[in-house]
Amino acid sequence: MLATFGGLAVSARPGQADGDDRGVAEALVKPAAPLGPAAVTAEAVEQTSDALERATRFRAAGDESHAMAADGLAREWAETARDLGLAAAAEKMADDRKRQAIQAQAQLQRTKALVEESIARLGRLRAELDALSPEARRPAGAAAAGSDATPKGAPDGARDHANRPATTAAGPRATADTGAAP
Repeated sequence: MLATFGGLAVSARPGQADGDDRGVAEALVKPAAPLGPAAVTAEAVEQTSDALERATRFRAAGDESHAMAADGLAREWAETARDLGLAAAAEKMADDRKRQAIQAQAQLQRTKALVEESIARLGRLRAELDALSPEARRPAGAAAAGSDATPKGAPDGARDHANRPATTAAGPRATADTGAAP
């Protein structure tokens, strides 16, 4: 079972090989397969290359048992380089998450301060409103409309008529019927 992490194939069972030790070591340290930051993996990659070179020299000398041991060592160094690269990537990701968490916490504190400031402003406005007299609390339009019984949409003449003193229901004719001069 293989999983990829940052473009790097990672075997779920590092102790078991799909091929021989030399093949696994060479596959892990290929230039096309980056193992992580060069500063982190450089020594392990160099040790892998040295072990592979030693294995080649042992084979050339006809010492297959030492060549296989050198291949095994090269594989261990290659897996170490891979693991170091994965650890560096995980640390970078953890640092990024930590930075994001710190930024989110700062944003939360700023938002909380703004909410508290708004609540305080609302409290001050309510206190000012409570301090006003009852007449001053009425909306500006309600004070003027309180003396005027006509609706706002009525014509201007109707408003003037509403502000005049009340007359009897009969009006001017009632005075004419009584015989009094107007």
